[in-house]
Amino acid sequence: MSEAKIFGLVGQAMQMIGAVGKDSRNQQQGFQYRGIDAVMNALNPVMAKLGLFMTPEVLEQTREERQGRNGGNLLYSVMKNRYTLYAPDGSNVSCVVVGEGMDSGDKASNKAMSIAFKYAAFQLFCIPTEEMVDPDAECHDVLPRNATKSSDK
Repeated sequence: MSEAKIFGLVGQAMQMIGAVGKDSRNQQQGFQYRGIDAVMNALNPVMAKLGLFMTPEVLEQTREERQGRNGGNLLYSVMKNRYTLYAPDGSNVSCVVVGEGMDSGDKASNKAMSIAFKYAAFQLFCIPTEEMVDPDAECHDVLPRNATKSSDK
């Protein structure tokens, strides 16, 4: 394809998509987050106007059972997904992202796909956020894999 329209259309979409703020609240743990609905609501009118559409493809998936704080079973799903964005002329661009989801019912994979899609969209379109915390702003003290805390001995 001599002239890939997708690259120009991604640039146009970036100009048209507004900021997506942390307008949803996780009641259980008390934090604000950017919900998948807010991302889709920001993307849909822009993608529809420009004739863009995106397809998901699950490349890898692992699932395991874990135990929740209250003793119930939780399903934990990690998915590596490829999202391909297409322009009306068939030109496309892909990105691969990992999503993780945990649920006590049947929605662990749905949650993993939602997270993967949300971050694929944020990174592909450089969607502005009201205040994005840089991952370098936080650090964790981590024990080596086989080490135990002194209080565990």
